[in-house]
Amino acid sequence: MDIKSTDGAVLRTIEADSLVEADFYKMDLAGADFSGQDLARTRFYGCNLRGASFEGANCYKCDFQVADLTGANLRNSNLTWCNLLSTNFYDADLTGANLEWAHVKGTRYSKATKFPKGFKPGDLETRLLSQNQEPPETLEPAPPEEEKPKAAAAATKASDD
Repeated sequence: MDIKSTDGAVLRTIEADSLVEADFYKMDLAGADFSGQDLARTRFYGCNLRGASFEGANCYKCDFQVADLTGANLRNSNLTWCNLLSTNFYDADLTGANLEWAHVKGTRYSKATKFPKGFKPGDLETRLLSQNQEPPETLEPAPPEEEKPKAAAAATKASDD
């Protein structure tokens, strides 16, 4: 089965008849076109999915943990029960997406990110990218808020020694 980009170019070929439960762990799938596909329980952990299209895709219980979905099209996709821990949604379009029961702790988004009608990202444990800040080069999970002061204090103590 070929994984194609939104312009039709073949990005990868996999030996499978279906993408259900596929494992794309840390693959570069930038610009991939998964529109309308059944991707239930597929693993996209740590993937580069910049500019990818998941429009109308069934992503039920997919693992997108620490994936980069900058500029991705997720319109009308089913993201029910997805693991979106520390996922990057900068400038992504989630209009009409179903995020019911999705795990969203540490999710990152920008002011240009489009959400489903009635969805309030401020109610979630997310971080809003300021207009003047660039997305990070790497998407490692950020340390919990309570650990940040400890790390700063340890750095100060080390420089005092």
